[in-house]
Amino acid sequence: MAREALVHSIDGSVGSRSLLRRMNSWGILRAVMLRPQTMRDLAAESGLSRTAIDAIVTDLVDLGWLVPGDAAAAEGRLGRPAASYRLAPRLGHFLSIDIGANHTYAVVTDLAGGVRGHLTAATEEGIDAEERVATALRVADELLASLALDRSTLWTVAIGSPGSISTGGRVLHFGGTGMPGWTGLDLRERFGREFDAAVLVEGDVALGARAELAIGAARDHADVVYVLCGARTSGASIVGGKVHRGVHGAAGIVGEMPELRWAELNERYGSSVLGTPRPSRQQIFELARQGDPAARAAVDEFADDLATGAAAMTLAIDPELLVIGGGSSPSADVFLPRFEETLRRIVPLPPVVVASTLGSEAVAMGGVSLAADHLTAVLEEAVRGRDAFPNPAEAVRLLRQAA
Repeated sequence: MAREALVHSIDGSVGSRSLLRRMNSWGILRAVMLRPQTMRDLAAESGLSRTAIDAIVTDLVDLGWLVPGDAAAAEGRLGRPAASYRLAPRLGHFLSIDIGANHTYAVVTDLAGGVRGHLTAATEEGIDAEERVATALRVADELLASLALDRSTLWTVAIGSPGSISTGGRVLHFGGTGMPGWTGLDLRERFGREFDAAVLVEGDVALGARAELAIGAARDHADVVYVLCGARTSGASIVGGKVHRGVHGAAGIVGEMPELRWAELNERYGSSVLGTPRPSRQQIFELARQGDPAARAAVDEFADDLATGAAAMTLAIDPELLVIGGGSSPSADVFLPRFEETLRRIVPLPPVVVASTLGSEAVAMGGVSLAADHLTAVLEEAVRGRDAFPNPAEAVRLLRQAA
């Protein structure tokens, strides 16, 4: 029997030649999303015959997914360079917007997750919900315009928001200060009015954890505690290689417990030893780095409180890794030794502790990961249920329907 005639399908059942063709089309498209590929590359990686590869690539070119181009000549190989295939230029884009109490940060990527551009704007805690949404839309439009793009080029828009987010995209709870009118807002519906694209909504901490899992310190780890420590402090758990949301999207908000002092972590620590006016967080870290006694005492208090909440999460799931992200992570060299010391006093079997290198981009990049996973799920479902592999326009329609 020919190799292409019969395989096990995605769900484990025996599939037909048509199903196998769709599966192979998706496999080749995924490979090209990672990097441009020649026919030789694709045949070597897939194990399919050159004839089968040629037919599938031709289909993907005809559908509008791929375009051919010249590859650089392989080292030591004579003759013309082999044709290399890549995603069609400007095929589509993801937009991810991180909306916080004090900032709006947007990033645009291609469908492979390659960053095209990003833009940030400061916001005031006290502006109302509609003005905050308008700011996010303005930042998004300015970013798109700078890339010679517009909203029509977007396949998926991911929105990251503080608080607990329902599976339908509504803000169920926000325990921080500011952001009046935000709780109760249906973010999926509100942004769905603005974009003719799939709109996905998730909590900022969960998205930060997603980014760590996809491109950060949590890669190749199954059980992880992620602490997002910035203007607000909260956490998320990665269990079995997936970010755990909980029933209400509220898993990890241990900062709601006043005994842990996470709610006031960045505003009040060191108040008994620091002068007036109180230095900024970054100034405190820098003074501590220089050996200032008051700043060192303040940082020790900060590290102790941060470790106490992290210990509560650690004891709940027994992770192999604990990642500290957010705006405080670039200064981890100052507080991490004390943090680990305190964590070890509370947790009998502590995990490895690392500081994130993703910085303030983590939440938005987690939104890109969410968008990419949505595209994967939709195309895999199309492979299972359709008679032919979808073209890009059909994929956009399926993305919207599935959001």
